Amino acid sequence: MRSFFFLGALLVCGLVGSQDTIQNQIQQVMARLEKIERENEERANRAQVAFSAALVESQDWTSIGPFDRCHTLEFKKVITNIGNAYNPETGIFTAPVKGLYYFRFTGVVGETGKLNAGLKKNGENIVAIYHKAGRQASASNGVALELEEGNQVYVQLFENELTIADQNRLSTFSGFLVFPL
Repeated sequence: MRSFFFLGALLVCGLVGSQDTIQNQIQQVMARLEKIERENEERANRAQVAFSAALVESQDWTSIGPFDRCHTLEFKKVITNIGNAYNPETGIFTAPVKGLYYFRFTGVVGETGKLNAGLKKNGENIVAIYHKAGRQASASNGVALELEEGNQVYVQLFENELTIADQNRLSTFSGFLVFPL
């Protein structure tokens, strides 16, 4: 009978010890979970990136260009700039986080001009638009790009080309983060 009580006492002590261990493990798991939730919330807040901007110089149609060398377009009429990653003073978008982004740009040209512009990533031409002289028209292109934090994307008119800036916002540059990587 004594061994039964001794065995029972050992079992109760073991369960109490196990309960303390289990409680410690639960506390550790909860602390890790809270840390992960905070990190995810911070990442989600950092990862809200979208912009749209237009070329607007005046209330009338205005030609931008031609220039004797490539010229970065400054889309100064900001429509949306969530995350403030687009700088309207320079025309440059700077990626705040590593991720997959989507960009689209449109240019308009009059009857006497020729439009030829490219979307560039850190100086490298990625995609372009082109329309020859002859009638008023627009051209547009878009691309999904994997960017590292700090990469820069912008639209440049190629040398001796032009586009139109107007109150109707026909020439635009837009982009957004699809998802962080």
